[in-house]
Amino acid sequence: MKILKLLLYLSVGFTIVALANYYSFSNCGEKHMVKKEQLDTIRFILVPGAGKYYPNGSRQNYAFLGRVDSSASLWQQYPHMKLILSGYEDDNWYREAHDLLEALVDKGVPDSVCILDPNSADTYETLMFFKNHYGKEPVVIVSQDIHLNRALWMADQLELNAYGYEAGGYPGGIPRWFVIKEIGSRLKARLEIWGWISHQRIVDPLS
Repeated sequence: MKILKLLLYLSVGFTIVALANYYSFSNCGEKHMVKKEQLDTIRFILVPGAGKYYPNGSRQNYAFLGRVDSSASLWQQYPHMKLILSGYEDDNWYREAHDLLEALVDKGVPDSVCILDPNSADTYETLMFFKNHYGKEPVVIVSQDIHLNRALWMADQLELNAYGYEAGGYPGGIPRWFVIKEIGSRLKARLEIWGWISHQRIVDPLS
């Protein structure tokens, strides 16, 4: 019985910590959304990768479609900007950065304004790629609200001069499974910032 009570207390405690952590990211994200008057002076749009298709390959990923549509629209309004296209590629299923590039070119964005970062496995590596190449240059991160909050919190912790631009996405609202996944992703993000999860990847040259 004592073991069951201990497990119950641990479960409740972990849930409280995870939820408190989740909402702390949301508060930070809301404070860093870009204002229209700032866009004339920002030179970079950062588009984090998302798989083009859902894992079963049966239909396109709404997150991917939303980031493409929103970043293309933003660039068309502010063509002085360059787009940094990030993501994971494994020569098999994932080719996130190149899929972003192809989709944006299809929407009229010239490839000459696109910079590829094809080896960032997660949001932390995406942000570190930008930091190592561009330092504190102002940047607009384009993503869906739930992911954007995490990206902006991490950017703030890494002392980046980052702003958020919310992408379109899920027509029926954010799926419940994604919210559950995001709770775990935000715990992972905090551990990455604290240095408890290490990343060994060498920063790639610009391409």
